[in-house]
Amino acid sequence: MIEGTTEVRFCSHCGHVQTSELPSLVEYYANEYEINATSDEEDQLYKVVDGRKVYRAEHQASVLMSKISFRDGLRVLDYGCAKSATLKKVLTRHPGIKPFLFDVTDRYVPFWERFPQDVQWSTHTPNPDWFGTMDVVLSFYALEHVSDLTQALLNVKRLLKTGGIFYFLVPNMYHNVADFVVADHVNHFSASSLAYLLQRHGFGEIEVDEQIHDAAFVVKARFIGEGAGMDTPDGDALARLREEALHIAQYWNTFAARVKEYEGMVGDGAMAIYGAGFYGNFISTLLMFPERISCFVDQNEYLRGKRIMSKPIVAPQDIPDEVSHVLVGLNPVIAKSVIGQIEQWQGKSLEFFYL
Repeated sequence: MIEGTTEVRFCSHCGHVQTSELPSLVEYYANEYEINATSDEEDQLYKVVDGRKVYRAEHQASVLMSKISFRDGLRVLDYGCAKSATLKKVLTRHPGIKPFLFDVTDRYVPFWERFPQDVQWSTHTPNPDWFGTMDVVLSFYALEHVSDLTQALLNVKRLLKTGGIFYFLVPNMYHNVADFVVADHVNHFSASSLAYLLQRHGFGEIEVDEQIHDAAFVVKARFIGEGAGMDTPDGDALARLREEALHIAQYWNTFAARVKEYEGMVGDGAMAIYGAGFYGNFISTLLMFPERISCFVDQNEYLRGKRIMSKPIVAPQDIPDEVSHVLVGLNPVIAKSVIGQIEQWQGKSLEFFYL
């Protein structure tokens, strides 16, 4: 967590929302930032479906393979790839493709060295030898971090063959309001701003899917170059986006007060926080009496044995008996549904605070 005021601006021309970037952002990603780096298998839990845990890389790979036909010899670059867990899963189904990896840090090289087949990689800047050779450039949750989108799109265009595909995922803050205040998310996209950005850089055949992946835009576009064409953003749609952005800002302006009010109502009862991700961590920083938190609860098996605020992260069935109140640190859109599906809590006398 970073102390300070989050400044967010709305573009009335294309519907893009932008946050002031952190100081020394490039150095932060090169030297400090890492994700799921404890093991090759560690991943974020996407959702639980009929009791089965589906992790993010599995779902992303499934969606990707439904959107792109992979053939032997296809040159596929994962741009801003971290461990490249999604591409690794695609390779198990399509071992004939030629994988390439790029990230702005060398922190993930040990994972790349254990890739299931020969792979070329580059760190800090893309390898110039790759320019104009890629059939597909992938990017999963990377562009929201990029302070210079123009340079990022120039890099992607240099890497792609004419007619090549740029396929990427970015958060949808209108489906998950957390994206609005994540400190290192510089860019907050809309379908309108994505289309504008891509057309401006010579992409056509643009598909923006808001439904297939929860709280994300799944985007596919073909690099055409000159003559891609530009659509005029719809004024009424932009006005609606602005109102939604203002509503999200108001939500966060009152967030701390709502958490503190609930904490005061609980009295001396022991509490737990459900969710060891952004929401749960953010709630923990707002508490007046954090010592009353007994534990964090999360269904992600890769979090077992880890701690937040020196409190253990436990599975739902291991919540201590003395806990009477649970602060639910999940996307408000899905929170009640997720809690309602936890079989181990059926019949328990637990009270829940929803954001």
